[in-house]
Amino acid sequence: MKFKGYSDAALLAQLGDRFSVSYRIAADEKTALEMAKSMCVEQTVEFPAQHIECDAIHSDIIGRLEDFSPCDGGFRALISYSDQCATEEFSQFFNVVFGNSSLLPGITVERIHLSRELRDWFPGPKYGVPGLRERLGVERRPLAFTALKPMGLPTVALADEAYQCALGGVDLIKDDHGLMNQCFSTYQDRVKTVCEAVRRGNEESGHHTAYIPNLSGSFESIMDRVRYAEDCGAGGVMLAPGLVGYDTMEYVARHTELPVVAHPAMAGCLLDKGSGGFDCGCVLGQLPRICGADITVFPNYGGRFSLSQAQCRSIVEFCQEQEGDMPPIFPSPAGGMTFEKVAPMKAFYGGDVAFLMGGGLFTVTENLPANCRTFVDMLSK
Repeated sequence: MKFKGYSDAALLAQLGDRFSVSYRIAADEKTALEMAKSMCVEQTVEFPAQHIECDAIHSDIIGRLEDFSPCDGGFRALISYSDQCATEEFSQFFNVVFGNSSLLPGITVERIHLSRELRDWFPGPKYGVPGLRERLGVERRPLAFTALKPMGLPTVALADEAYQCALGGVDLIKDDHGLMNQCFSTYQDRVKTVCEAVRRGNEESGHHTAYIPNLSGSFESIMDRVRYAEDCGAGGVMLAPGLVGYDTMEYVARHTELPVVAHPAMAGCLLDKGSGGFDCGCVLGQLPRICGADITVFPNYGGRFSLSQAQCRSIVEFCQEQEGDMPPIFPSPAGGMTFEKVAPMKAFYGGDVAFLMGGGLFTVTENLPANCRTFVDMLSK
């Protein structure tokens, strides 16, 4: 089939670099190879290739199967795509990476290999590990991170928690991800009051504790809330890309000078739990980093969620590996963290990590500032 107005030369003149995606396909060799070849078409033209009489579409638009080899659990297919199929919009990039093929069983996205052009389009975090350490005045030790809990407390009580944590010298205080704009603690009231409480705690303690409110809602309301957080003196913002969209988080990161924290709520829908999806390191490490997160929160091994040590290690590797000029980011293991776990977790994760302790920090004794000081001291050893 020929297409009116089409020119191979005109199309080729518009195309640039290519990026690639590593997929794991759980099938026998013949089936896996057929699926890989089908994905090259499905993720791009979604049109019977034999009916396209356009050489440049065949050679440069349709995905290319660059490598196919056996791996644990099946076969690994490396497929490359033109950057111009993805464009500079993250949602379309995400669509090319997995789009329709995510509906098929047995396919797992292991890793995205960015081209130079894509790294220019999606430069990643503004701060990362080195920038956040400079902002917080913490040179080497892991960061002490906590959350305002529980949902249902009025703003005044949450602000008092924040004040006590700042007095105790924790580095980061975030909203619990369930806090947003509820009647018992509206967003504007909470952000203004907690920022003032943290500022007061910092003045008294000499620390640089940063408060990070949670963002949700429509795109317009999210951007309004970013500006409000900036005006109130917040130390960052947090989004759950599984709820608000990875493209929304990427836009926020690009258009604010505040550090960005990624929360994993709803990301479990993307995780490979045995029937396909995204590998843990990719969805909780690589994707947040590409979208501009400076910290990515994820469920720690040994907690109430089911991630293994190997999966947590994979997240850390994606956060910290070399990726052009993109700075490494802080992995932030969370869920069931207690004082007893600090030493073994520090040995496992190393120094460039933000340990998130919620309920365990509030309940060890009734003296919250003292608990915070103990937490920081344990991380400093």
